[in-house]
Amino acid sequence: MTKCPYKNFKQKIAKFINVLREPREEYGGLPACPFVGAEIDKDKLMIELFDPKKSNIVEMVEKLIESQYDSALFVQVTDDEIDGEETFEYQSFINKTLRKAGYGHLKCICFNPNETYHINGFNARKHAPYFLINIADSDLLSKAHNSLLKTKYFDKMNKEYLDYLKIEEKQLRRKNENKKMFKMRN
Repeated sequence: MTKCPYKNFKQKIAKFINVLREPREEYGGLPACPFVGAEIDKDKLMIELFDPKKSNIVEMVEKLIESQYDSALFVQVTDDEIDGEETFEYQSFINKTLRKAGYGHLKCICFNPNETYHINGFNARKHAPYFLINIADSDLLSKAHNSLLKTKYFDKMNKEYLDYLKIEEKQLRRKNENKKMFKMRN
């Protein structure tokens, strides 16, 4: 008899979140996910199993909306391993599904432990105990993204990783140019 891989899933997710909260040199001294700590501390992150055999992603999102949580981290129940290369396609599928269901203000970001992107050998997603689906308000994600552009968060990422995250080099150059202008004025 095999042991259920989803037993104690919340404890495993808590360990993963601790990895994400730890400041790392690879991310310019910031945590891999600088915003998850506040969500956890304020009890604003829903953590639930998502079994596509029992419900669909829209039903899970409706559960989130009816809750007191601001965002969700759904643990995808699956018998199949999801290849790292399939992550973006699946993420796009979920985002399209959300838009069609009237939840275009939300965005999905998937975390696949089989992804190979790394920064100087460190791959935060590889520490995920499962395939994870994060659902959050797209405006909040955009603000968070823009605030990170003003830091050293992306500085050590290679072009492949930046492309995957859809970070254009001109966004980073603009940040560096703004810093130079500030230094010249002072």
